[in-house]
Amino acid sequence: MRLLIVGNGPGGVELAKQLSDEYEVAIIEQEDLPYYTKPMLSHYIAGAVKKEKLFPYSFEWYENKGIELRLGTKAEVIDRLRKKLITSAGELPYDLLVIATGASPREPMIEGKENLMPLRTLKDAEKIKKLVENEGDVLIVGGGFIGLELAGNLSKAGYRVKLVHRGSNLLGLDNELTELIMEELASKGVEFYLNANVLKADREGVFTEKGYIEGRVKICAIGIIPNKELALKSGIHAGRGILIDDRFRTSARDVYAIGDCAEYNGIICGTAKGAMGHARVLANLIRGKEDSYAFEFRSTVFKFGDFPIAIIGETKGEGHWLDNRTKVFLKEGKVVGAVIIKDVKKALELERKIKSRVSIDEL
Repeated sequence: MRLLIVGNGPGGVELAKQLSDEYEVAIIEQEDLPYYTKPMLSHYIAGAVKKEKLFPYSFEWYENKGIELRLGTKAEVIDRLRKKLITSAGELPYDLLVIATGASPREPMIEGKENLMPLRTLKDAEKIKKLVENEGDVLIVGGGFIGLELAGNLSKAGYRVKLVHRGSNLLGLDNELTELIMEELASKGVEFYLNANVLKADREGVFTEKGYIEGRVKICAIGIIPNKELALKSGIHAGRGILIDDRFRTSARDVYAIGDCAEYNGIICGTAKGAMGHARVLANLIRGKEDSYAFEFRSTVFKFGDFPIAIIGETKGEGHWLDNRTKVFLKEGKVVGAVIIKDVKKALELERKIKSRVSIDEL
């Protein structure tokens, strides 16, 4: 059986790893590079890791695993009737096709947006790294995990960092947890400008509702847009992302979607960990083994410089501190989520208990 995977990111590579011993697997990728770890790009920009460390798998690894890797190849449209993928390099037949095209950075709809740089690819990172090293400081627009990882890693490396965020809270967390994150990063030199919606940008900085903020090197990290173009061109249903059911099936027969390009019940996974989780479950389903993915349950660990934080489950509503590093959230007497500061080794055990819907006394 021939399995085509469009996209060489964490989801696509994980799926290929899982199934290459059992199926004829080919990966189609528009970039000219083998898989590299995008969550490590901020570490590379800050000088914490060398470029070669971004590439965990060599070309020989793909060959030894029996994975056909077609780089520099654009997937243009899926011919659903003939079960062929039309690419810039010709037609490829498939029995099963998985779209794992990821997402692109969300662009700000402001005057002067060309003065703000995205961070999604190695090419983006190389450009930013050179500019930051020349200037010595950076202005980051966006208080999500990408912006905070950049802020933490660059401040740790000794750069002056300003972070501008349009909201009053970070990562969708409450005021108390937001303050803890800000205090930790501010102690390393990060300057925060919250409730500062960016109205316009020029070469020297940004205009916000709270005034002008200087910064020649400006990185925009305000979210992602799922890459759904291949699905749309192929007549496959899409909303914000490519619409899937709980078995990752799209509206087209034998075509699946995983990772940041996929949307289940309004949910976009948004992390490499989520994409890899999608891939493992889908691999089992393709094998005929029953499995399921908890789309509504988020669990991830971020590291902002030397400051790790784990976010598990729901983090809204009634919160209680178990200790000075662990805040849990309750709904109808049951623990539904937690945020763990620094001591993230306990996250796996706590996640298991939260999934079991225990009470706070059972933690």
